[in-house]
Amino acid sequence: MNTSALLRFLVIALPALLANCAKPAYEARGLASYVADHYAGHYTSSGEIYNPQGWTAAHNSLPFGTQVKVKNHYNGRTVNVTVNDRFPYYPNRVINLSRAAAEYIQIPYHQLGDVTVTAKTIPGGTAAATSYGAPPPAGYGAPPPSNYSAPPAGYGAPPASNYGAPPPGYGTTTPPSGLPPPPAGYPGAR
Repeated sequence: MNTSALLRFLVIALPALLANCAKPAYEARGLASYVADHYAGHYTSSGEIYNPQGWTAAHNSLPFGTQVKVKNHYNGRTVNVTVNDRFPYYPNRVINLSRAAAEYIQIPYHQLGDVTVTAKTIPGGTAAATSYGAPPPAGYGAPPPSNYSAPPAGYGAPPASNYGAPPPGYGTTTPPSGLPPPPAGYPGAR
């Protein structure tokens, strides 16, 4: 290889290599949960309608529109989702996935998964504002001011049917080809 060809190669390849080696803008390991189906059709915090079959997630601090990769440490599966909602503070909970995303990385229904959430970039260039080891801010979860009317009876209650059992069709997302099967004993292993 002549010197000019080597120099051209380095000029082209070096920026790409450095970009791939850069530290992610956000990375956190913790527990992932699944957004219940009874929220389907409701507005998310970003103003979008929640679709259980969408590739979306709720996160406490990342800006809406942030693309994150979620890796299930139990089986090594990953999924890319877009943050479009918020959820209440729970210790060690880092993300709340849509039904499709939870199925894809094989988080069992009504269970938590050990995951790492990674964002290469954050819209607006700012990092997440909170730390998951910290308690929620003062007043978080406090009742609304008294000038708000009470919600109608039954609002927010789980549906009477199918509670405690997976919703119809849960777990039917076809896994991608070429991935190893889940470890023996993992729920859903064949």
